[in-house]
Amino acid sequence: MYKPGSATYEFILSCLFMTVKAMRLRIGCIYSMIWISFYVLTGCSSRRDLNPIDNPDISVDTFKLLDCNSILSDPAISDTALIRIKDKLFSESKRFKQESIIPIDRIQDVKGIYRTANNYIGQSINLNYTFTAIHNDTLKRRPFIMFMHEGAFLYGSMDNELGKAHAFAQRGFAAASINYRLGFNGGQESNICGSNKQEIIMAIYRSVQDGYAALGYFLQRSKEFGIDESQIFLAGSSAGAIAIAAMVYMNESDFEALEPGIVKLLGKLDPCDISSRVNIRALLTNTGFGLLNSTYITKANARPTLFFQRSGDNILPYEKGNIFFCPLYPAICGAKTTSEKLKDLKIPFELNFEPEQGHNLNYSETYVIDRYIQFIGRIWSRNKRQVINERYKVVSDQSL
Repeated sequence: MYKPGSATYEFILSCLFMTVKAMRLRIGCIYSMIWISFYVLTGCSSRRDLNPIDNPDISVDTFKLLDCNSILSDPAISDTALIRIKDKLFSESKRFKQESIIPIDRIQDVKGIYRTANNYIGQSINLNYTFTAIHNDTLKRRPFIMFMHEGAFLYGSMDNELGKAHAFAQRGFAAASINYRLGFNGGQESNICGSNKQEIIMAIYRSVQDGYAALGYFLQRSKEFGIDESQIFLAGSSAGAIAIAAMVYMNESDFEALEPGIVKLLGKLDPCDISSRVNIRALLTNTGFGLLNSTYITKANARPTLFFQRSGDNILPYEKGNIFFCPLYPAICGAKTTSEKLKDLKIPFELNFEPEQGHNLNYSETYVIDRYIQFIGRIWSRNKRQVINERYKVVSDQSL
């Protein structure tokens, strides 16, 4: 036997200690993986959890300044491995498919105010939202879709997108439709071209500010609303599509280059730095698309996008042209040009187009929702494709 204190004895003890330490580390890793799996699976379990969505106080919540430090404070939501696990669970779930699994009478709307802000003439106005989800849901954290409506930054309301929001809720998602600040000097519904480039850029800037404020509001209350912070999707129609595109692809420097002094005049674009705190999974757009410059899209920030637009759109250019086709307004890139940019960057997209004149589409809302759902499903299942559909016919389908 080796004597205590001898060099050989100490060497053997050292080896035993290192072996035990390695075993404990391996056991700890296994335990951590089991715990992560348990955490994810219990979120999809069939047990009934108390859900604060049933608290009527939420519907009368007044605006408070966002506590930026409290938004997305859980580092686990940025864990790529955990997101992949959730993606797989969501893609294999009976929820989140084309068929509605929940009757409409089980869907609950919660209305409230997410922000108070000054409009284009300096009046303080309340900005409202309608949050919709399953009443007494058993899933505590659900994928979340935020909708921004159409209306040329002059008219329209969140009610225009409630049909889509309810349809998503019936398929198991959490969804919200929001109002954002409308109006710009010289612009009228009867005379959309009555203004200038500066006013349009400021209108877009305000819509982006409101989009960030709304997203921050929901993320700060993610537990109350039952939102999975790692599964955020933005949806927008016409002007709303321009707003969500700018949210993802533009920053203060881009706006300053277009309109010097805009940040000083209107305030920070993204006060809580939401853009760096959340990973937008995809953009879902309808009735046109618009981005002030396609060079804003890079490999680092590009997001999967679904488009619906007419090739002869006379409000938002299908390729590139002045917004609303007004000669004094800035140029934007439409669905065709943007999809070509995503194609070059090898980013998944789906372009649905009608080879007709006019802005309004013939697609039914049910069909649009079905394409939205399928597109999200492909993202979750890592089925990366670039698809072009003319009306209802596939003309191009490439796997990445």
